[in-house]
Amino acid sequence: MKKIKFSILLALLCCPESYCDGAVEVNVASVDELPVILTAAERNNCRGDDLLILFAIRKAENGGPGCEFGILHPKALAAIEAEPRRGLDIQAGWAAATIVKNRQRWIEGDYPYDFITFLGNRYCPAAADLQGNKNWKQNVRYWFEKFKGKVS
Repeated sequence: MKKIKFSILLALLCCPESYCDGAVEVNVASVDELPVILTAAERNNCRGDDLLILFAIRKAENGGPGCEFGILHPKALAAIEAEPRRGLDIQAGWAAATIVKNRQRWIEGDYPYDFITFLGNRYCPAAADLQGNKNWKQNVRYWFEKFKGKVS
């Protein structure tokens, strides 16, 4: 599987000012994944920091085919089972929609903690897996900050 610099692709494919503040210097998914992920993100209006969170989730989850973003919702899994070739698109779309919907909930709810903490409590609830919840938030936060250029 070919790996390329995420910074180059992000700058070329999705960094008009409406998408993100800057490029990053880490390797990410295969070249083949990027157009699918970006299309799913665009379809769900997942831009800016939310797009970086989407890529951070991809890195943190690191799932195999049909589970790339760790989406385990029965409807998503049924759709993937029905159309396995669309697995990445379905996973990326569900993840992007989850980010966008929860960003709005977080804004409207005026929560006293950051968005990644809020998202992690929904994406990987502590009630289902306390250690997984803690690890998810830590890993997604690390990759997000790496993509923002805050971590070297």
